[in-house]
Amino acid sequence: MLTKPKISVLLPVFNSEKYIVECIESILTQTLRDFELIIIDDNSTDNTLNLINVFSDSRIILIQKEKNTGYTESLIQAIAIARGVYIARMDADDICFPNRFQKQFEYLNENPWVSLCGCDAEIIGSHSSFNYPQDFDVIKINLLFGSSLIHPTIMGKAEIFKQYSYNSTMEPAEDYDLFTRLAIDNVVLFNVNYKLLKYRVHPNQISQQKRIIQRKHARFCMLRMFKMLSYDRIKYSDQFVMKIIYPIEQLSPSEFRKGLTFFKSIKNSSSFYDEELLAKIGHSIPPSPG
Repeated sequence: MLTKPKISVLLPVFNSEKYIVECIESILTQTLRDFELIIIDDNSTDNTLNLINVFSDSRIILIQKEKNTGYTESLIQAIAIARGVYIARMDADDICFPNRFQKQFEYLNENPWVSLCGCDAEIIGSHSSFNYPQDFDVIKINLLFGSSLIHPTIMGKAEIFKQYSYNSTMEPAEDYDLFTRLAIDNVVLFNVNYKLLKYRVHPNQISQQKRIIQRKHARFCMLRMFKMLSYDRIKYSDQFVMKIIYPIEQLSPSEFRKGLTFFKSIKNSSSFYDEELLAKIGHSIPPSPG
């Protein structure tokens, strides 16, 4: 029987010829070397596959899909075959710092109550970073307004990924959907205080191409978190609450006034959110860019 690798790295790819070599090189040169790299190609039509096949590393498992079904389906397929103790995410246009896996693996081993951790990231071509909160109580509150972990930075217990997996119908907000489902079940999320990834922003990202769909799906995730608070469910329907908490279309004057009443009526009647922290959080927290 084969020994389990410490980490299974999930790398969905599609027409990624511009960045894939640099991405794979950053994975294969990690200081922690005990991992398998599961690459799921979503029926690429460019030179991506030829570039991947240049690498002759036994840790690479390459699966070619016969038709394009989307990157969330690729992640689901990769999770099903992953053998690692932990699962790590990576995107084909990003770059890992050499010690990324080592840092996250050590943190998860030393803090077994944490099931999944992300990290900070350097945005390529910018001096900006994400600066998302570290602690679970703050992450839960931030999830009221948007994702609080950078999707391609996460690493977590394999059994958590296999139990919860992804929902392909929520693409391209599948990460926010996963994080809110985990948080509501009190599966502990954390961000280590290191920049361990170089995150690339470019016009061809799926999240940019499908921004409107992403926002509509994000509304359901936000509603899920708001339902952990107390308010009049009859007076304020789910559709109205989603429209108010994440406006996509223009609000009428009456909707705006009702929305103000809604926010004033919200109470933190459970122990899910930390009362003191909740009082400090405003509505200026942006959704994750990816």
